[in-house]
Amino acid sequence: MSGIRYQLKKRLIRLKKYRRKGFGEHLPIAIDLITNVFGAKLHYYAFHDLQQTRELAIKLLRSSCKSSALNASRANYLKEEIVNLKRGKDVDRLIFRLMNYYQVKKPLFIGNGFGYTKAYMAKVDSRIKLYCIGDCLKNGEINDKIFKRQLNIENIEALHFEELKNIDFLVISNLANNADIEMFKKQYKQFLSRTSVLVFQNMNRNPVLLEAWKKLNQDSKFDFCLNMHSVGISISLRDQKK
Repeated sequence: MSGIRYQLKKRLIRLKKYRRKGFGEHLPIAIDLITNVFGAKLHYYAFHDLQQTRELAIKLLRSSCKSSALNASRANYLKEEIVNLKRGKDVDRLIFRLMNYYQVKKPLFIGNGFGYTKAYMAKVDSRIKLYCIGDCLKNGEINDKIFKRQLNIENIEALHFEELKNIDFLVISNLANNADIEMFKKQYKQFLSRTSVLVFQNMNRNPVLLEAWKKLNQDSKFDFCLNMHSVGISISLRDQKK
C-alpha cells in the first residue's frame, strides 16, 4: 500500500496548498481515507490466500496464451489480464479495505475477462452478494478452479443494468466492455445509493473509462474525487455518519 498511500498524501498536500476547484472543504474525507483506509495497519486474514491464488491465476492465463488456437487479439487481451494481475495487488487490497470500512451492503463489479478483483470484493463478507456485469463469469473452467475450488467463493452473481438498484460500492475495470461503460455513464444516477463509493481501475489505460471518470468529477452528487493514476475514487457520503 505504500505507493498508493504516497500518491494520496501527495495529492492531499496539493489540495491544502492550492485549494483548487473547491476541494478544500472536502479535505476531511481525504484525511479519513489516509487514517482509516490507506494508513490502516490491519492485515486481513484473506490477503494471504488471495495473493497465493493470484499467482496461480497468472500461471493459468500464461498457459492459455500458449494455445495454438488462440488468435492475436485474444492473446493480447490475455496479456493485458496478466499485467492487471501482476500490478493490481495494492489496488485490490485497497478495494477490500474500502468495502470493509464503509460496511458495504450491495457491491457491483463491471468488467470483462478474468476480473480477479471480484475475488477480493467477494471475500470481504461471504454473506453479501457481489453482483457482476460483463463477461467476467463466462470462463467456467478458470473461474471454477480459482474462485470456487481454490477460494471457496459462492456469492457472485451476474446481473443486468436494468436490474440494478441501491448499489453502494462499484468497481469498474479498464477491461470492461465499452458499451457497458457507456451504459454506466447514462444510468449510474438511477442505480447508485445516496451513499456510494466508486473505484475506477487503470482508467488512464482506457479512454472511454477515463471520459466516464471525468463526467463523474463534474457531478455534484460526489463529495470527493481522487485520481491516483492507477485508480480513481469517487465518494458520495450523503447522510453518512463517519
